[in-house]
Amino acid sequence: MTASSNAAELQTETLRAYSEYIRDVRRSFDERVAAGRALSDVADTGAVVRDGQVLVQAVRGDGIVPVPGGLIHHWRAVAFIPKASLREAIAVSQDYANYKHVYEPVREAAVLEQHDETFRVLIRLHKSSGLVSAVLDVWSVVVYQQNGDGVMYSVSESERVAEVENAGRPDERRLRPDQGTGYLWRTSTFSRLAERDAGVLVELENLGLSRSFPPLLGWIIEPIARRIGRSSVEDSVVEFRTAVVAAHSARTPAVTNR
Repeated sequence: MTASSNAAELQTETLRAYSEYIRDVRRSFDERVAAGRALSDVADTGAVVRDGQVLVQAVRGDGIVPVPGGLIHHWRAVAFIPKASLREAIAVSQDYANYKHVYEPVREAAVLEQHDETFRVLIRLHKSSGLVSAVLDVWSVVVYQQNGDGVMYSVSESERVAEVENAGRPDERRLRPDQGTGYLWRTSTFSRLAERDAGVLVELENLGLSRSFPPLLGWIIEPIARRIGRSSVEDSVVEFRTAVVAAHSARTPAVTNR
């Protein structure tokens, strides 16, 4: 198992298939931004999640889309943050230095460049599927776009992803991009924050490109990968909601009964 999971290199045809897929996703996203629409097609999503639930959907099929030499993982989650403002949600979203205190997989995060509402960031992640574990340095460009009052869209797209061997040790080293276990070769996130009903509705759509399942082990790994893809996007919106609620509480003076 370990041997079959340790060596993978991103092939040209795999990257081409992902690029075509993400192009379609981006086109759909841009259309929704132009029309001021939600990312989810579920009717009355706000009512579904207003009681604290998190709505999680596989965007295509069962959330895992096979392409030549790889797999695209595509999931969406929606949650509601009561009493929060859009400004508070954006502040948490753009506070990259604090990400390691917000998101469990994040070990470090930093802004490398910022021009207005465009950020270039480096985030170190520790990801594990139970069978494969990897520390990853992910360079991404994140663009925020306001659409009218009370709505903010954002797109995060990885520039490159490098696995890190012996992370945190004196002999730490980065592998060349697109080599290593193939746990994650590319990643993109599309999001929408909308102020409504005395709170903020957050929608998050995650995509990732990984290697194909090793031969003879797909029947073991596929259910694990599907569960991880689902829980990853769900955990992200829950952790984000928790951080925004904490930020709101810190800004709101406590009411004392006399």
